[in-house]
Amino acid sequence: MYVWLDALTNYLTGVGYPGGGELFDRYWPADCHLIGKDVVRFHAVYWPAFLMSADLALPKLVYGHGHLLARGEKMSKSVGNVVDPLAMAQTYGVDGLRYFLMREVSFGQDGSVSEEALVTRVNAELANSFGNLAQRSLSMVHKNLAGVIPAAGDALEDLALFAAVEDGCVGLATEFDRFAFAAGIEAWMGAVFACNAYVDTMAPWGLKKTDSARMAAVLGTIVAAVRTLALAIAPVVPGAAARLIAVIDSGQDGAPIAPPTPAFPRLELAEQSA
Repeated sequence: MYVWLDALTNYLTGVGYPGGGELFDRYWPADCHLIGKDVVRFHAVYWPAFLMSADLALPKLVYGHGHLLARGEKMSKSVGNVVDPLAMAQTYGVDGLRYFLMREVSFGQDGSVSEEALVTRVNAELANSFGNLAQRSLSMVHKNLAGVIPAAGDALEDLALFAAVEDGCVGLATEFDRFAFAAGIEAWMGAVFACNAYVDTMAPWGLKKTDSARMAAVLGTIVAAVRTLALAIAPVVPGAAARLIAVIDSGQDGAPIAPPTPAFPRLELAEQSA
């Protein structure tokens, strides 16, 4: 008990208690106290009792997250199945690792981690579904419209797509506020799928010869939707999202964009050492 009293008060002293000040006023009480599920009792029973005895405000929320497992098993140094997150980030990129962890594991529950699962998830959703959507739309703008991003269309199909994208992005934000990150990304992916379906239906490559004005409107609609989706997913993949948005924003005021490069290149599984 005394050990926990000493340990838990670091949350207070770390922001200036008992002297108070700007840090204490800004960060206490905590909006959310995020902890591992194995220490919930100490943070949800003992810690509030300590705070109340000192007449201090309690954290507004205590959230106990689950454990990451190695191929379904608890990680153990003796077993030798510990996953090194720094090594995974170096091999597959920080954005890819962040996306995988927030998408693959239902926050609050235990979740299994493996390089194979990371590569499969990132390639299927970021590289293929969203990355390919962004790459082919910007490539068509560069090839067919001299790199000048046109205005979005206002046909019923265009407006319906924007509504679907808005719904997906609102769904992401709503679920993120509940710490349901996997569900939020699922809502976002629904909007990505709607964009890909729109592209397949509108077939802008075919409109080039029959209705160039409509082709431009369709491409403008897609690019606008891609930017909205990139902005929404930026908290998860900040680096790649910022680069994609920068490419699109470089085409403001009629300036041509540079030849686009894939924002989310496909990953290859690293060779496993024997």
